[in-house]
Amino acid sequence: MQRFSPRLDILRRPQQQLWPELRQIPKHFVLYGGTAIALRLGHRASIDFDFFTNESFAPEKILSSLSLVAGAKVLQNVSQTLTVTLDRGGGVRLSFFGGLSLGRVGEPEETQDGVMVVASMLDLAGTKAAVITQRAEAKDYLDLLALLESGITLVQAMAAARSIYGEQYNPLITLKSLTYFGDGDLHRLTPEQKSKLVKAATQQRLELPEMPRVSASLASGQHFQARG
Repeated sequence: MQRFSPRLDILRRPQQQLWPELRQIPKHFVLYGGTAIALRLGHRASIDFDFFTNESFAPEKILSSLSLVAGAKVLQNVSQTLTVTLDRGGGVRLSFFGGLSLGRVGEPEETQDGVMVVASMLDLAGTKAAVITQRAEAKDYLDLLALLESGITLVQAMAAARSIYGEQYNPLITLKSLTYFGDGDLHRLTPEQKSKLVKAATQQRLELPEMPRVSASLASGQHFQARG
């Protein structure tokens, strides 16, 4: 598995305090979401960690087996989902989502210090292209814009989303979402940011190239072999 140097400078102090402890999290949990993108691109601060896995897991086992969550405040504890907040001189939220049927189109990478496994840029782009069809939050639009400015095209992001989510993903809704900013807190986006997103959306075709899944597992096979 390849490694990358995470942008730890974008983490708030409580997250930085927690960082070494995150090594305890089993490597079949892969980091997705805004913090995963921020650790790669350094474009904004993010306050939580979202871990995805295909494997089924019992939240109670996480709570009992990982010392890092000792004393945590449990916000959600239901089947295949656990969300807690930890105090490390300030609150940090950790979420675990299990039993997911998502596959991936890229290869996850491990942070250089071996603390965690992070989804590939293409998989992060695909999930963000889908997320903006479900909610209107400025942070998601900023994440997608950062991915586009890093060199990933909107066509690639939407093709990845189609591969990850299948027919339930509609790229037309992504394109519409990137041209309307009247919902949620999208007023926080600057005119320049909106202009860039509109330009990206209006220059794309709906015919998406096929982007095959490279694996039905979110994690690398290397970690499953190591655990087996």
